[in-house]
Amino acid sequence: MQDLRPTVWIGKQGCTQTMIEEIVSQLKKRRMIKVKWLQNTEVDPEGIARQAKANLVEVRGRTMVLAEKGKAVAGNTAKVGNPAKPPESARSRVLGKLKKADK
Repeated sequence: MQDLRPTVWIGKQGCTQTMIEEIVSQLKKRRMIKVKWLQNTEVDPEGIARQAKANLVEVRGRTMVLAEKGKAVAGNTAKVGNPAKPPESARSRVLGKLKKADK
């Protein structure tokens, strides 16, 4: 995700039909794009991917990566991060398994 630069910015008006058309156009050219949006903008990444007929590769914060449908993408599933809940660390996963094994 860090290698891609954002090519589409969604502003105050949200994701309009014109914005969807731009996303589709860029996906045809680049096959994978990064989309960012403003902090105060309500965005539904899954809905945008559906409207653009694209694969939602990843969502982090106010950024998403979309890939052209049908193209081979590693994993091909969305990774949607929850900023309110940090990801579980490897250490806590191991400790949890050890606790279950002790029971």
